[in-house]
Amino acid sequence: MKMKKILSICALSAFMCVNAMAEQINVLAAASLKYVLEDIKSEFLKTHKKDKIEVSYISSGKAYAQIQNGSPTHLFIAADMSYPQKLYDEKLAPSQPSNYAKGKLVLFSANADFKIDSIEILKNDKIKHIAIPNPKLAPYGRAAEEFLKSQKLDKKLKSKLSIGDSIGQATSYVLQGASEVGFSALSMVIKDKTPNLTYTLIDESTYKPINQALIIPNHGKDSKLTQEFVEYILTSKVAEKIFQEYGYDKANK
Repeated sequence: MKMKKILSICALSAFMCVNAMAEQINVLAAASLKYVLEDIKSEFLKTHKKDKIEVSYISSGKAYAQIQNGSPTHLFIAADMSYPQKLYDEKLAPSQPSNYAKGKLVLFSANADFKIDSIEILKNDKIKHIAIPNPKLAPYGRAAEEFLKSQKLDKKLKSKLSIGDSIGQATSYVLQGASEVGFSALSMVIKDKTPNLTYTLIDESTYKPINQALIIPNHGKDSKLTQEFVEYILTSKVAEKIFQEYGYDKANK
């Protein structure tokens, strides 16, 4: 009986030790990363089978505000550099942000009557609704706003703009038929199999480069899993390949 008790204690200790090594982290990520990050996370977790990574996809501006207000976030993966930089400047993160990729803006449609082959379609009077992420919260929305201003279309099309809280919402407006056309990230549409979906890349000279960055807020500074996931995103060939498959350019080193 005594030996059984010792063995039971040893087994329990081993179980507790294994589970103590497992970790769960909370990530706030830009909505434009919804598909690419899930693929990267899946590959990463193949070698971290006991660990968990919970990701919430929202606009970068809302994610920044949540961290500002004390959200227990281990990692923030944004769609630009400015929001992560603000966290560092406000001493809400211990280290400078790291640029992980460069995004691209597209104009797209899922409506068979509005096949996208150039930006000239924006001048079509039959288009009544143009989806755009909120420029105040979403970096791709700011890029779309900059593009419209560069083409002197901002005032002409203002009444047609349907504002989504995030790029995810703006994209859904088009996919669900509420808007005939809309602006989104290449990463959101490049692998989408929606019937009649067409898109065109927006000339990158018409908006500021969408250099995307990540940062570890103070809450995640002591997390081993967070550090390893960041390293994987920034340096692994697997992550680099997945980013490229979704249309991202390499980060500016």
